[in-house]
Amino acid sequence: MLRGSFSHYSSFSQLLLSLLLVLGSFMLTMFAGTLLALIIFDINIFTDTQSLDIHSDALNISVMKFYQSVYSIGMFIIPPFIFAFLVNKDILKSLFLDKAAKLPTALLATFIIIVSLPMINMLAQINSYLSLPEFMSGIETWMKNSEEQAKVVTEKFLVMNSVSDLLVNLVVIALIPAIGEELLFRGVLQGIFGKLTKNIHWGIIITAFLFAALHMQFYGLLPRMAMGILFGYLLIWSRSLWVPIIAHLANNGMAVITKYYIDKGEISKEMETIGANENYWFVGILSTVFVLLLLSFFRLICKRQA
Repeated sequence: MLRGSFSHYSSFSQLLLSLLLVLGSFMLTMFAGTLLALIIFDINIFTDTQSLDIHSDALNISVMKFYQSVYSIGMFIIPPFIFAFLVNKDILKSLFLDKAAKLPTALLATFIIIVSLPMINMLAQINSYLSLPEFMSGIETWMKNSEEQAKVVTEKFLVMNSVSDLLVNLVVIALIPAIGEELLFRGVLQGIFGKLTKNIHWGIIITAFLFAALHMQFYGLLPRMAMGILFGYLLIWSRSLWVPIIAHLANNGMAVITKYYIDKGEISKEMETIGANENYWFVGILSTVFVLLLLSFFRLICKRQA
């Protein structure tokens, strides 16, 4: 029987297994997505290439969001459950989904994310000053181009003219990635790298780096890695994946909602960059101090609950 059959395999073998599952699931779901796009939108991506070209006037943003959802589900949500089925007889326990998030820890985790925003923006500002050595100029140019490409896609995704657009984006940009990325990175990979290095802290750091690197945005590496580390410790101390999922959802959701109300002119655009401007360095540093204090308090609460 396949269930739990890979439980005695080495951590490295399990890492390879997880990568193969991600690749296989991604390819199958994208194939299924292509068929569904043909049925739902009457678009064949192999012939109607302009519909997915972000620089084309014929771009179909609904199809783009559809493929974003399919990509996230196929790459992040399905593989962890298959992996957990193969390595552990208790799937939910293997993914830390068996323990519900208690209200105090969930609220505190969300508050930590809110307080961390100036720190994250400050790290993004620091990251923007980094540059690679001259001999790596080609790689840096490629990174900058990838960054610009990602920025264009994000801007097109975040055009919201109605409440329905907002709700769609909350699902596509906030909910699905929050569940999927936490399942794969914190639910699967963090544990594997913790066993490989025999150190859970290194497991958190390596997983956070991969989490940041996956977004293919060099100038967003530091803030995303910091966020990944936060999510990692929220899981380790709470022992519930629902806690970092809620925190991740809060982070993504706030970004979408903030952009919606900025475009409506109801809140200031500075809300997106607090802690990033040089005038806000003090706020960024103060945010870092408060985050560390809140994390210590979070760990204490989790110990008491345990």
